[in-house]
Amino acid sequence: MTLYLALDTATGRPTLALGTPADPGADIPLPGRRELSRDIERLAAGLLGARGARVQGLAGVVVADGPGSFTGLRIGIAFAKGVCRAVGVPLLAAPSLLGAARAAAPDGAAALVAFDALRGDVFRAAYRFGAGGVEVLLAPELARAEDPEPPGIAVRAGEAAASAAALIRLIGVAGGAEAVADPASWEPSYGRLAEAEARRLGRQAGERRP
Repeated sequence: MTLYLALDTATGRPTLALGTPADPGADIPLPGRRELSRDIERLAAGLLGARGARVQGLAGVVVADGPGSFTGLRIGIAFAKGVCRAVGVPLLAAPSLLGAARAAAPDGAAALVAFDALRGDVFRAAYRFGAGGVEVLLAPELARAEDPEPPGIAVRAGEAAASAAALIRLIGVAGGAEAVADPASWEPSYGRLAEAEARRLGRQAGERRP
């Protein structure tokens, strides 16, 4: 069986999965961000062992590439890059919002997914799934929580729908998970600057004012 390992660490509900696009398996909860870097390798090894699989036999690793938690994304994607580099398998990526929409919405239904981005903001996107693949109704964006939503939305989902297993379902789907051409230099879409970086840029802007 050709298995893919998947990680979604973009939200406060990080998950891990192992399976195929036809049978992606169940989402396995990962620890919170503070424990994520410590436990992610152990939990991934346990999941492989439970399936009688070895990391060297993976077909690839698929990750949520944001937007979302700066810390969570960095930890999860660093781990995924390390696995791909060590065993020579492809790295694939898809927005966490897209994975959540796939988990929440049946084919043909327009789904709006919104994740809390703090300070009254949300990361949001809208999609519809059909025989032709993914239709992007609203590309991932940072918006105010009260901003109007696109018309025709049938399904609404939040962070609880974020799903590593759904990322596996997006492999081979037009507009779904895509191979990363250069994993070593690739970075996810955080959606906004990290707090420390925003403060640094703000200080620099202040210093440049006459």
